[in-house]
Amino acid sequence: MSTDIYGVRVLDVDPDKLRISFRVFVVYYDTAGQTHAPVPDDPSFFFYMLWTKGRLRELIDVDTALDGQWVDANTRRYVSRVERIAGRNHPPTPEQWERLYDFYYERHGGWKDEDLLVQWDYDVYVTERRWIEGIEAGEAWGTTFFPCNADTWTDDDAPHIPDLAGPVVTINPFDSASGDTAYDHLSGLEFSDDGRYLALVSNARIWVYDTADWSEVAHVSLGDGWLVPLLMWVPGEHVVTVKSYRSKPDEDDGAQWAFDVDARTEVDAPFQPGRIRSRTGGYWTGNYNNEDGGYDIHAPGRPPRPTSVAGGEWDPIQCESFAADGSRLFLGSQENLYVVDPATGEVVDKVVNASQRLFALASNPDGSYLAVGSFSRKLPYLLLGGDQRPHELCVWRTSDMKIIMGGQLTTYVDALAWSPDGRWLAAILDPVDADSSVKGQSQLAIYRMDPRRDP
Repeated sequence: MSTDIYGVRVLDVDPDKLRISFRVFVVYYDTAGQTHAPVPDDPSFFFYMLWTKGRLRELIDVDTALDGQWVDANTRRYVSRVERIAGRNHPPTPEQWERLYDFYYERHGGWKDEDLLVQWDYDVYVTERRWIEGIEAGEAWGTTFFPCNADTWTDDDAPHIPDLAGPVVTINPFDSASGDTAYDHLSGLEFSDDGRYLALVSNARIWVYDTADWSEVAHVSLGDGWLVPLLMWVPGEHVVTVKSYRSKPDEDDGAQWAFDVDARTEVDAPFQPGRIRSRTGGYWTGNYNNEDGGYDIHAPGRPPRPTSVAGGEWDPIQCESFAADGSRLFLGSQENLYVVDPATGEVVDKVVNASQRLFALASNPDGSYLAVGSFSRKLPYLLLGGDQRPHELCVWRTSDMKIIMGGQLTTYVDALAWSPDGRWLAAILDPVDADSSVKGQSQLAIYRMDPRRDP
């Protein structure tokens, strides 16, 4: 017999308002460690409650309901929103912990010590009244279901966010490579400012694709000597440049390789400073500052302006992206997500503990959405790949800094880029297998916008 995690009681059912009200009790505790199951605010938890007692069971079979990825992607079709309206005994006081047991079981619609249990009341709104038909106020049961990570995007979001159900284009760039690829892998990608081209760089090569049909228009050897190559387009031109990463600004020797895509030839070009820049060329970032966990932000005609985030050396910056108009700089550290005003260098918003690890991020053109590659939010025993934890590709809405969509991957997310016209999200995906990750097996995945689709 499974041990229940939560207890659930139906408080009210109002089909006319498409609303059902629940009280949820925590019925499983670690009293020695004084911990318990998390607040079940995720809509997926209430999808499972409706499926347990309502007509959804007639529509959705057991295998589908137990498919966490399907539930994450489709809960929004059945649960429109969840409002937590009250809570009690959270967190328990030391005196309450002394009185709590590890396990509580439902008996005749109730639980021992109900007034003592951690509990919350919810109003749950559904998309159709039939999802709550047949459920009656007063019903109560125990459940082993737990919150997952349901998508919560709306129709207003949909035209502006990628469909993570799967890429519309998958390219294996190294298929066109000649020579030894044993120690080579994709490390960066950038769209040209007009969005016509997408360039990719590896340790030794560069590729350029035409975004009209994703055909390869250039594939060039970089030669030797590019340590951790950084890719950047010359502002407003179809000239792509590569330089080596330097740990300190004063190490920058100005060495640069440049390629004119239209002319299909190597050229001389003005040196492109910094790690990344805004589309307008109005801002670019210098090198990472290990002492205060930030970047120097540069702009033409003014001294560098330092930005400092809270992480410091223990939580270094891992990834960064400008909104196209330069109004915001997004910084992903080891675990935290920061929003910086480039004009002042000030942190204007942040999400602490955004992920166990952030690896890559990309802003859409106006900075209203972020694509973020991170460790999966799934519980460890639900993860694919055993000890090699797969990544998740998430979409954040920056107006409320909420994750509104997630896609589980069986690969690593190495880099992300959002096209200037907002039509495409491009991702470099690397194999989880350590023996394959640096053997020319990186893939380019292209996702289109608008996840509205048939179930």
